[in-house]
Amino acid sequence: MADRDEPLDYADRWMRDSLDVLRAPFTAYEVTIDMTNAQQRMETFRLAGTPVSVTHLLVHAAARALASNPGLHQLIAGTRRHRPERVDIGLSVAGETFVAPVLLIEAADKKTVPEIAAEITRRGPEVREADRKMLAGLRKWGRLVPFAPLRRAMLRRAFSSPAYRRKIAGTFQISTVPNERAFTSTFVAAGVLVAGGVWPRVIAVGGQPVVRPVMSVTLSGDHGVWDGKAAARVLSAVKTELEASANP
Repeated sequence: MADRDEPLDYADRWMRDSLDVLRAPFTAYEVTIDMTNAQQRMETFRLAGTPVSVTHLLVHAAARALASNPGLHQLIAGTRRHRPERVDIGLSVAGETFVAPVLLIEAADKKTVPEIAAEITRRGPEVREADRKMLAGLRKWGRLVPFAPLRRAMLRRAFSSPAYRRKIAGTFQISTVPNERAFTSTFVAAGVLVAGGVWPRVIAVGGQPVVRPVMSVTLSGDHGVWDGKAAARVLSAVKTELEASANP
């Protein structure tokens, strides 16, 4: 079949403009997490009648990590530094475009793992349907703002509001992928945590090589919010939460 070119529809143009506006300097770290205790917790929940996944544990761990480090829990937009009272986690879910819709879990630091699991299961279809309606609206009415500079100016104004950023993606974002490891840039939130799959690997425990289920987790942080040391502290706190033998 011959090569062909076709114009982007208006929804794709808005999404690409959003990425252009939000690309910011970022710092990235990666850590390997021993998931032995996490898998035991998931089995305990399953036996109690509550199916729990790694994603649910990760949301819970990230929320607790940020709540226990309030000095690191912040969001900067425009000329405002926003220090939230609660931890709102944005979870990326599968969508129709290259920009995944976000399921916002408000006050995730106040919720248990089963509560987080139930909310994600219940609201996932709602978020996807809302995303489809938004894209349909952009395709229908996007021609009213046909010029990229005007779209980007409107987006810059919207994203300069901490309240707007928090509303659409929380203060911290999480994404899970089936790969062993992955990186992404930061966009709306102060940081994006990306978790790969859980794989058996030889690691050192007590100075001895043992095979354990491990997961690679990367953190991309907005360098305008956190320096490298602060981002490393956030990732270390998440690791501690996930490797703990028991959590509420």
